[in-house]
Amino acid sequence: MDGVRLPRVRLAAVPEDALLVVRGDELLAEILERDARRFRRRFNEWGRYGVSGFLAVDDREVDALCETRLVLFATVVVFGRTDLTAKGIEVVPTFRRPHVTLAHVELDALVSGVQSCEHRQLENPYFEGRSS
Repeated sequence: MDGVRLPRVRLAAVPEDALLVVRGDELLAEILERDARRFRRRFNEWGRYGVSGFLAVDDREVDALCETRLVLFATVVVFGRTDLTAKGIEVVPTFRRPHVTLAHVELDALVSGVQSCEHRQLENPYFEGRSS
């Protein structure tokens, strides 16, 4: 198995009743596709396309993620975990908590599923805009 690259999947599953998965962008197809293709190139042996997100259990944790992990994004997108699953998207606990990967074996299904999933788009009050 030398040279096989797989994402680090945590043993603790994402609970079915988890409330929110947060992603920091405006769900543009080209961004989702680029991220998903990069993930697939890096972890091809896993057999899935993936985009990063963060698990939060309530709006207080969403706020904390905005302040710490998502300061480079003017807006954040909040999904219900069960809404993503209903679209056929796996929510896999990867790397370090609270990171998750939104995954699917087909690129188009991942992108369209994420884009069509019910969500809230919020302004990030901690956004640190890039100066030119």
